[in-house]
Formats: sequence, C-alpha cells, structure tokens
Amino acid sequence: MNDTAPTMNDAATTATTAPTTHVLANAKCSGVFWQQHYEAYSYRYNVANSTVLRNGIMGDYHLFLRSGDKVYVDVKNVGDAVMSFAELQKNKYLKYYYGISLLLANNRDIVIQNTAFNKAYDEIYEETKKRTWSFETAYINYNMGQTYKETYEVIPSGNVCYFKINPADVEKMEYTSPQGLELFHRIYMCRKDVRFGYFLNRAGIYKKIATDYQMAKKHMLIDNMATLKGKYHMNDDILTMLYNNVIKGDTYEYITSKEESDALLLEEYPDMDDDDDNDIFKTIYNERLSGVDAYTAYTAASAADTT
Repeated sequence: MNDTAPTMNDAATTATTAPTTHVLANAKCSGVFWQQHYEAYSYRYNVANSTVLRNGIMGDYHLFLRSGDKVYVDVKNVGDAVMSFAELQKNKYLKYYYGISLLLANNRDIVIQNTAFNKAYDEIYEETKKRTWSFETAYINYNMGQTYKETYEVIPSGNVCYFKINPADVEKMEYTSPQGLELFHRIYMCRKDVRFGYFLNRAGIYKKIATDYQMAKKHMLIDNMATLKGKYHMNDDILTMLYNNVIKGDTYEYITSKEESDALLLEEYPDMDDDDDNDIFKTIYNERLSGVDAYTAYTAASAADTT
C-alpha cells in the first residue's frame, strides 16, 4: 500500500484529466437514453464452481445535434447521418424521438469533454473509444421487479449521452448523400422495436413520463417564482423577463399523431406570439398568489387564452 501524499504534479495531472464543460456556439444537443440494470449468471459447462454473477447495464439511445436546418442523428444499431430538419420530420420515429429528447433536455448548449468513455455503458454504445464528448440530460430508467412488473421512470440528470464526434464540428459537416440516407432509414426499420412492435407500447409510456417530468419542472419554477413575487413585490415586467429567460425556453405544441403509433409528436413553433404566451404566464401567477395550485392555474390560463 502506498501512503505517499499526492504531490503538486499529481494534483496537476488530476486537474488536466478531469472532464471539462464547453458551450456550443452554433448547435444544440439532445437525446433519448434509456437503461436497464440487470443481473445474470454465467458458467462453464461441466466445470464445478464456475458460476459467476454478472451485473450490467443494457439500453438504447437516439442522439441529436441541431445546427440551424442541419441535424446530426446517431441511433443505436443504426449508425449516424446528417440530414435536414425537414428530412428528419419525414421519419415518424426520428420525429417522435427528437420531440421526446427536447422534453428530457436540461441544457442543450452545454457539452462535456471526457478523458475517456464511461465503461459502465459498454453494452449500450458502439465505437466507444471515439465517444469522449457527452452531455447531461434527463433519461429513462426501466426496471422489472421480481413479480415481473415493469416500471419506467425519468431520472432528472445524468451524463449518459456520448457522441462519437466533436459536437462543435456539426456545423461544418457535409450532409449525408441521398443513397446514404436511404440506407440509414432502411437499417432503422430493422431495429427490434420497429420490427417487433415494441415502439407502439414504449412510445405511449415515454410520452407520458417525459411530459409529466416537464410539467413538474414548470410547476416547480412557477411555484418558486410566485413565491418571489409575493415576497419581493416584483412587477409584471420583471416577471415577464424571468419567464422568458428561465421558464419558457423552447416552445412546443403537443399533437397526438393519427399514424399507427398514436404517439405524441412535438413540433417547435418559433413564431408563436410572445405577448399571448406572456399573458398566460401572468394569469398563472395571479392565480397562484390567490392560492390556486400550479396545474389548475396553468390549465385555466391556457383555456382562457383559447376562448
């Protein structure tokens, strides 16, 4: 055992090998990552006392990097491609997962440069030696209990999404050729969740828990800001500024798909009237200050805005 105290050089080495965060100037990252912890026994045939318990993590991922109209997509067992946002929207599966990734995103502008890939996820990712860039996001954890009851939950934060490219390079990347995109889409249709119909079930589950997670975040922020207004008597201009910079973020419209998946699709509407949205926000705060819970206030304000 080495009891020698760490030297200045040791400290410097540790500092240089620690993960570093970077701000993406011209791109935004998001992803849908799900995992399942498992235990499995392995043994060697006809060898006594060779049984070994193995713990592992298996899962799936859809990773996205968007720079203007350009989107880099990386999917487990499919590969990666660079396509236009319009091209992504044509694929109902990619469109769905991109929408869910926005609901799970915590900060789409921050990426992490790691010294090495996290080996805990060796069974999930391919080409792991290339995957040193990652980002933190909420993600989905799947568990099957001893009674075979399935549960899905959103873990609020984790450094779990690993790119095999430098995210800052996406702006300069060439679009995948039409032939390459056709191959990408064909391979995607061979995924087990598509071929065996797993997507139909998971899409509804992911939709519900991701939406619940996002609503819970909004409710907490609304409650906290309503408390600030009551305590510090902030006027509507200050509240609107806080709303635009803290709560609003990306704007979504929730649409139930009429396609076979009946999955929740989300589309960005950057041209939405900010004044109308701010009116809803102010109504929510007034309701909250009178003692109405956040969900009721949000529902009432949204309904009033459509009349």
